[in-house]
Amino acid sequence: MQNYPSERSAERTIELAKSLIATLQERVPGWDRAYIRFEASDFHSGVKGSYITASGVFLFDAFEFKELFNQIISLGVELREELTKDGKQFCLFLLRVDSHFNFNIDYEWSDVTRWKISKMGGASGLPEGVAEA
Repeated sequence: MQNYPSERSAERTIELAKSLIATLQERVPGWDRAYIRFEASDFHSGVKGSYITASGVFLFDAFEFKELFNQIISLGVELREELTKDGKQFCLFLLRVDSHFNFNIDYEWSDVTRWKISKMGGASGLPEGVAEA
């Protein structure tokens, strides 16, 4: 049995996108695109993300963007409680936004390694497996 997105989950998704876009508009001049990867289980939750400017790809600093990350964790936990698929909660989502105020959110229900964001070992800082448009 699948729980279809409710009005509440749709509102949470829009809040997530608005919060990310507003923060970028305020704090990152010239941003073009950004990605947030929210991972959660019954025992923990975490956020990683990156954004693109004309100068390159940058990872969000968890200290500098602490308020944003706290908002994302709070909304992400609420969203996870709202959405189920075959009685199961998602283990992560990937939120994508652009400077034209477009956004998309994808959910992963079982693979906690999907869409990793890193610059270690020569990684790009973009979510793995996501084609750059």
